[in-house]
Amino acid sequence: MAITYRVLTEDDWDEWIAGNARGFLEDPEGARAWAEPIRPHFDFDRGIAAFDGDEMVGKTHSIPFFMSVPGGDLPTAGITAVTVSSTHRRRGVLTELMRRQLDDVHGRGEPLAALWASESVIYGRFGYGMAAQSDRVSIDRRHTEFRSDAPEAPGEVRFVAPDAALERWPAIHDRLRESRPGMMTRFPYLWRGFVIPSTEKPEDGFTKRLYVEYSGREGPEGYAIYTTKADWPEGVPRGTLRLHELVALNPAAETALWRYLFGVDLIGTIQADNRPPDDPLFWMLADPRHLRRIPRDTLWVRILDVPRAFEGRAYLTDARLVLDVTDSFGPWAAGRFELTVENGRASCRPTDASPDVTIGADALGAVYLGDVSPSVLARAGRVSGTPEALRLADAVFRWHTAPWCIDEF
Repeated sequence: MAITYRVLTEDDWDEWIAGNARGFLEDPEGARAWAEPIRPHFDFDRGIAAFDGDEMVGKTHSIPFFMSVPGGDLPTAGITAVTVSSTHRRRGVLTELMRRQLDDVHGRGEPLAALWASESVIYGRFGYGMAAQSDRVSIDRRHTEFRSDAPEAPGEVRFVAPDAALERWPAIHDRLRESRPGMMTRFPYLWRGFVIPSTEKPEDGFTKRLYVEYSGREGPEGYAIYTTKADWPEGVPRGTLRLHELVALNPAAETALWRYLFGVDLIGTIQADNRPPDDPLFWMLADPRHLRRIPRDTLWVRILDVPRAFEGRAYLTDARLVLDVTDSFGPWAAGRFELTVENGRASCRPTDASPDVTIGADALGAVYLGDVSPSVLARAGRVSGTPEALRLADAVFRWHTAPWCIDEF
């Protein structure tokens, strides 16, 4: 039977949940509990599903939000819940879902699409580029002494109740977004459903989430969310502290929160799964060799409107650059564009001028937030141009903070 495709309806919810559970190797009830906070805010008309008869065999969905870009903020489609049934692999289902979805996103006027990839080999062929990374870090508490010149922290770290955190912390998060490319808007239902959940089932022996806040002279300036797990091998306390989120607006808050976490009693190891690649922690430690860091890809970005994407971000250098953008998957990013930057802002228009740099849509998504330079991708065989043009492109796309996406979606 031929595969058919259509927009989701409310009647598809249960099958959507079941497909999510199978695709991401989850328990069905666990998947349902995870999705429950989303249900009242779920835009069914942003979902596309593939059907073999009456059976849903593939699906994808997008969440509209604003993503911070260097010096700006742009509407973005957050691609999520992409699955294809294991019974229908290698039939072009994913390719057709991706094409229909990008057509839909482009038609809605959203210049960017972004996602977290379950496997890094999948999405490059659809024009997504690895645009942000993060570090998984861990350290033995016995090696967490700071250098003597670590920033001073004159404020205080205190526990806060969940309701107080929900009241004060979104503003702290939003201020960080202003300086961090790759961060998404956090809607209230995301805060209440996932960041500071009203109901929480501890897993793997860890406690429920604990919430601490750093207050300086100007009031709350940072916070941390963590859980702990006790362990007493041979009677010696060697528990684990798992950091879920640490947001700090200045060096004092960053230092104070890490000092607090490193000082929790009965802990042997401190872990965090998602820290920015330019995290200053490594440079604050007296013996940084003991900080274990494992890099991983996080945010993948797809540009659907090149002029709007270029004009929506800021730049650190003035320049004129002609880019020839190839898009092997669709028409959305393809073309030759003249990018002119003056006083940190850009104008971008189609041109017939000779290109300085030739770049694919996936590579363009990778350089857009400043995570990797065009010259590095040229050395990898993915971008071409003269050495002079590549150096100029490096300067154009550079930004003073590394992109980081704190939310997995």
